[in-house]
Amino acid sequence: MKYLKRLMLGLILIQSFQLQGQQLKMPADAELAAEASRRFAISVDAISIDKYRESANALHWLMTNVPDLYDGLYINAYKAYEELANAAPNEEQKNMFLDSMILSYNKKEEIFGLSDREKNNKAYRYYKYWKSDKSRIGAGMEAYKVVYEAPNSVINNNIVSYMDMVRRYRAYGNDFSNEEVIDVYSKVMNVIEIKAAGGEDAAKLDRYKAAVNGLLTQVMGDDLNCEFIEQNLAPPLDLGDDLTLAKKVFGLLLERGCGDNRYIEIAAKIIQKQEPTEGIAKVLAQRAFGNKDYENASAFYMEALNLSTDNEKKADLQMNIAQLNLAQGKKGEARAAAREAAKLDPSKASEALTYIANMYMNSFDDCSKKQSQIDDRAIFMAAYDLYQRAGNAQGMAEAKKQFPTVSDVFTANKKEGETISVGCWIGGSTTIKTRPSN
Repeated sequence: MKYLKRLMLGLILIQSFQLQGQQLKMPADAELAAEASRRFAISVDAISIDKYRESANALHWLMTNVPDLYDGLYINAYKAYEELANAAPNEEQKNMFLDSMILSYNKKEEIFGLSDREKNNKAYRYYKYWKSDKSRIGAGMEAYKVVYEAPNSVINNNIVSYMDMVRRYRAYGNDFSNEEVIDVYSKVMNVIEIKAAGGEDAAKLDRYKAAVNGLLTQVMGDDLNCEFIEQNLAPPLDLGDDLTLAKKVFGLLLERGCGDNRYIEIAAKIIQKQEPTEGIAKVLAQRAFGNKDYENASAFYMEALNLSTDNEKKADLQMNIAQLNLAQGKKGEARAAAREAAKLDPSKASEALTYIANMYMNSFDDCSKKQSQIDDRAIFMAAYDLYQRAGNAQGMAEAKKQFPTVSDVFTANKKEGETISVGCWIGGSTTIKTRPSN
């Protein structure tokens, strides 16, 4: 009676499948077809109520005797065997079920082919269950290699895990050259860029990048130096504007402390041209400034300023612009930029005012007319005012050392506290201040 019920259920399920457009390839032999129908019914019925052992038994028979029945046979099989593995009482049984799971993937691939998602799932299971198994990691590496033949379909689980598989594979003593490591790294970073272009969460992708770069460093160790990057990764940047490669080279050069390498600038310009950001513009500005290319430094600082939406960052940039202007002798413009920095970020006011006061202090030789000691030293008095506003006691003390003495002021027929104009580029006014006579 039970056999008859299973057979009837099998026929009903087969008809249902066929109505849904799913074709079952039943064997011509009537007796075999009947048993296949019964086993099919058991497999579907049992897995629907989480009876994985019973379903697996039926699926095993079907895979052995009617292997081309339908592709869902293998889908149910690898699911059932994984569930059994996760519930196994010991490692030996767990690995036995996992072997059957992989066999189910392989048989489906052989007969029906695997979808991209299934290829991803199969690869990740090698990592999930056998990443520490030296005897199986080679098969896992092959599975990942297949996955990355379709970069647009790579799932997030298979990004960092692939680089970790490479790390483990080499650590277990397997032959895997630096060039092969870089090839995998390039493919992984390409997938991250594809996902970024597709709008995936930027913070999450940045974490992936950091992890992948960290693993690359672990795998290659001292071999991943500035010279290796320059000779093996960066040269294509001389021939084109490959954004993905530029980002990779830029990140690695910074991470490995290769800030003086010429490819830093080449990569940064490619990135900035295609995906402009405040940060890269600032890097380019600083490099141009360091090379005394003031025109480009100014252009990139302004670009960074226009791209920034954060007042604190804008204030930092204004201080950079103040330094650039001062380097060119444009003291008035430097002061204006420092004042703008203080306005944008009040917490930077002390630094900005001190910067301006320092410029005043260093302007004596350029500004003194050697006609009136009191007038010439007015710049130190103006500097003192700014140091005082900045809360810079040390600066105030240094400025005070340059004040005229009480007797100097008396001899000049002036009075302490009297308003006095400040000449030269500084302009404005201050009050006469004195230091004790010696």
